[in-house]
Amino acid sequence: MKFGKEFAAQMVPEWEGAYMDYNLLKTRLKEILRFRQRTRPPTATAATRGGLKRKLTLYRAFSGLTQRNHTSYNPMSKPVKNQRGEEDEGSQSYQTTFLMASDEGGEYELVYFRRLDDEFNKVNRFYKCKVEEVLKEADSLTKQEGSMSHEQSSSSDGSSSHDEDDAEKEEEKTKNQSNNTNGNVVRLSLLEVLDHVKMNNTSETPRSTIKGFLKVPRHTELKFTRENLRKVEERLKRAFVEFYQKLRLLKSYSFLNTLAFSKIMKKYDKITSRSASAAYMRMVDNSYLGSSDDVTRLMERVEATFIKHFSNANRSKGMSILRPKAKRERHRTTFTMGFFSGCAAALFIALIGSLQLLLVMLFLPFNILYRSSRFFLLTCIFHCIAAPLYKVTLPDFFLGDQLTSQVQAIRSLEFYVCYYGWGDFRRRENTCSSSGLFNTFNFIVAVIPFVARLLQCLRRLFEEKDPMQGLNGLKYFVTIVAVTMRTAYVLDKGFTWLVLAWVFSAIAAIGSTYWDLVFDWGLLQRHSKNWWLRDKLLVPSKRVYYLAMALNVLLRFAWLQTVLGYNLVPLHKQTTVAIVASLEIIRRGIWNFFRLENEHLNNVGKYRAFKSVPLPFNYDEDGDKDE
Repeated sequence: MKFGKEFAAQMVPEWEGAYMDYNLLKTRLKEILRFRQRTRPPTATAATRGGLKRKLTLYRAFSGLTQRNHTSYNPMSKPVKNQRGEEDEGSQSYQTTFLMASDEGGEYELVYFRRLDDEFNKVNRFYKCKVEEVLKEADSLTKQEGSMSHEQSSSSDGSSSHDEDDAEKEEEKTKNQSNNTNGNVVRLSLLEVLDHVKMNNTSETPRSTIKGFLKVPRHTELKFTRENLRKVEERLKRAFVEFYQKLRLLKSYSFLNTLAFSKIMKKYDKITSRSASAAYMRMVDNSYLGSSDDVTRLMERVEATFIKHFSNANRSKGMSILRPKAKRERHRTTFTMGFFSGCAAALFIALIGSLQLLLVMLFLPFNILYRSSRFFLLTCIFHCIAAPLYKVTLPDFFLGDQLTSQVQAIRSLEFYVCYYGWGDFRRRENTCSSSGLFNTFNFIVAVIPFVARLLQCLRRLFEEKDPMQGLNGLKYFVTIVAVTMRTAYVLDKGFTWLVLAWVFSAIAAIGSTYWDLVFDWGLLQRHSKNWWLRDKLLVPSKRVYYLAMALNVLLRFAWLQTVLGYNLVPLHKQTTVAIVASLEIIRRGIWNFFRLENEHLNNVGKYRAFKSVPLPFNYDEDGDKDE
């Protein structure tokens, strides 16, 4: 495999824009190569003389590299070879001076080195920024681990609280009288620090949500019990694992980019018959990207701490947890996917008559039949039902969006309960529509998914203070009103209900369509380089996006026919409703693809490559400052 493809395959997808643009630099080298091929001397003798001339004038052609500061760089100053400038708030950059730009074809090489410097400065700044972030995170994790170790030792002694109070009083008394030993001073400092340590809530529960809404102090909720410390240890363990993966990716980022600069400079030497790569790579090796060992030292510290505290000093066990398992490639995956997809229809038909079996499989507590996936689905469903009481995550609101497209399926489930539960199937008649209770529930079940999404938006508005969540909640509120008006019009064919259903349905359709295209898909950007799309597209063909937008608009307005009451073809009313419901499911499937694409691109744009693991302990230093 060529290095360019291997380089792209090893990239962190969310950091793709921060890597060296290898293909662009190869394009610049191809321009140099094409120019040299056009102007190549016709005879071998001339070529030899030209090569000798280049070799003798190598020092004049490539003067080396200078390091400049953005704020104090003077373009008229003479560059100095391999000179390190002073760094000012991270604005340090590197510049290569090519002194043969006036020669024939020199402008191509000048453009190449300018672009090469831009890429290197971009990579170096990004790497330094990320290393500074992990250094701060390492300090926080060190405090967390120290607090956990102290509380673990304290909880093992039943009288630890009294001993600490007595020790603290004794140390304060001794300190006021005279200077004590270093050990006593350290103990006093530790006790003072621990006074500011509170335990965060390690689990998001309805109780904690209500207390947070009522502004009950969070540190009064939990005590340093063995059960809570076990949860703290588990959370801190996950934080260390995630932090270690971040360090591994940073180390890989540094190695891959350094290797890429080496490869591209060797290509330059081969094309131009110069020997510039050695000088340039010396600069790379002396830069922060090539010389910093902060990441390596942090990895060693994390390994030592994790093995000591989380794997009982068992190195092999600790490293097996820290380092991800290599995924084994299985060539039979394609075959099995096709085979099981072909059997899916028959399996679903078999389960229709075995609903009890399906429920048993879904709620089966034993660790078989993908229990983690089944319980994950049940957890997301429960979070949607109890929407305002749990923190909203991507799986929760994504499932909530799926349920909003299943309104007709939920209504059909209500009808099945009525038809078979009340015994209408024995008499071959339908009395459900004439039941007041059925019609009441017909209103309720239709708005349950939209109410769940509305409550999720309100929860995110309360937590994140993001006004867009308020607008999103308003969209779902209008949709709830529209669904209610349409249901009322179906039950009571009044002109007033028709007008209200028309107005609110049109508002909901227009607002939802605009939200789909602009906010959920990130399209319709006026100044995008891709006309009315967005700058970054994962699908190569732009026609796919235009077609998807057109289909989304058409399918969004398809259900308006239930309000208008017209039929394009002579079909039964329930048949038309079933077709429209199926079209909505198709629309939701299209929406899912572009929604996840936009979510991924947002993560790429913000370089979000890691999960955020909440830390268990809180240091209320800020609160003390405010007081």
